[in-house]
Amino acid sequence: MGYVKLSENKYKITIELGYDTLGKRRRKTEIFTGTLQEVKIRDAELIKKHYCKSNVASVKELSFEQYSEIFLNKYCKDNLSLVTTDGYEKSLKRILPIIGKFKLDKITPYILDSMYQKLKTGITKKQLGYSSMYEFYKLINVMFNQAVKWELIDRNPNLKATKPKKQKIERRYYDLEQVNMLVSCLVNENIKYRALIILALDSGARRGEICALRWSDIDFNKNTLKIDNSLKVVKGVLDEKDVKTPASNREIIISNATISILKEYKEWQDSYKKWMGNKWKGTDRVFIAKDGRYMFPDTCSQILYKVIKRNKLPKLSFHELRHTSASVLIHKGINPKAVSQRLGHSSTDVTMEIYTHVHDITKTESAIAFDEIINI
Repeated sequence: MGYVKLSENKYKITIELGYDTLGKRRRKTEIFTGTLQEVKIRDAELIKKHYCKSNVASVKELSFEQYSEIFLNKYCKDNLSLVTTDGYEKSLKRILPIIGKFKLDKITPYILDSMYQKLKTGITKKQLGYSSMYEFYKLINVMFNQAVKWELIDRNPNLKATKPKKQKIERRYYDLEQVNMLVSCLVNENIKYRALIILALDSGARRGEICALRWSDIDFNKNTLKIDNSLKVVKGVLDEKDVKTPASNREIIISNATISILKEYKEWQDSYKKWMGNKWKGTDRVFIAKDGRYMFPDTCSQILYKVIKRNKLPKLSFHELRHTSASVLIHKGINPKAVSQRLGHSSTDVTMEIYTHVHDITKTESAIAFDEIINI
C-alpha cells in the first residue's frame, strides 16, 4: 500500500485489497499525475473507498498513520473548521510517532494508555496539564468513533482508556482596584488601544468575537452590541464563522462610557480612512490592521501585553479580561444568569463553575454584612 514516484509529478499508487478465495493477493493500481501533496490526497481517497467496503483482509493492513490521512482529508475537510483541523494536525504530529505504525484494528486501551503517558511526559520531561491531554484524548475518541461508523473497526478502544482527570484551574483576573488601575493607565494610550481594552472589559467578549465585529453590530442609540461571528486566522487563511454555540449568539447592552469611547474611536477611524485614500483595503471592521483589513486575534493579546508592561501592571492575558469582566459583575451582585447570558455561556452552571472563586468571596461578604446588621 502506498505510492512510488515514477518521474517528475508522476506516481504509481498501489492499494492492497486483501486476498481472494484462492488466497491470491488482490491489488488496485493507478498512475497519477500531480504534486506530492496531491498524490497523498488521492492515495487517502482510494484507501477510504476500498477499506470502507468492510473487506476484512484489507482492514488488517491499515495502520493508524494511514487512517489518519483518510480522517484528515475526508472527515475533517468536509465537516470541521480550519481552526479545528489545524489543531488536529498539530496533535497528530505528536501522536503518530508513538502509535502511527500500529494496525488500526490492533490498538488496545493499554496501547492508548501508554501513549497518553508518553505524551504527558513529553521530550522536555515537563508534564502537560489537563487541557492539553484532554485535546489528545478527544481527538483519539473522534477518530475511533468515525472509524467505527465507516466500519473499518467494530469498537472504539479509547472508551476503555484512562480519561484525563479534570483539574481545578486557578483563573487569573483583576480585582476592582486593579481594574481601576488599568482603566486609569488607558488615558495615556491611543484611542484604538483604549477602545479595544474597554470594550473587552465591558462586554466580556472573546478576542475572536471582537475581531469579527463590524460597525453595523453596534447600535449607538440603544447602546447594544451584537455578537454573532468569530474570526480566526489559520496559516494565513481567514476563517470567519458563526460563534461557537447558539448561546454565544447574543446581543448585550454596553455602558455609556464604552459607547462614548467607541464613538471617539470611530471618528478617528473615519479620518484615518480618508487619510489612507487608495491604500485603504478595509470594509467596516471595528478593529483593523494598518491597511484597514481585519485585525489578527493575536494582535489583541499583543496590545494588552504592551499596555500592561508599559504601566507595570500584573500579568494578564487578553482572555483573562473576559474572566475579569465576569468576576466584577458577579462580585457586584449581578444575577449569575444575566452574567452567563452576557458571556454567551450555554448555561449558568458553566459560568459558576468557572467563577466559583468570586462566588465564594461574595458569599463570605454576605455573611460579614449580616454580622454587621445584627450587631448594630
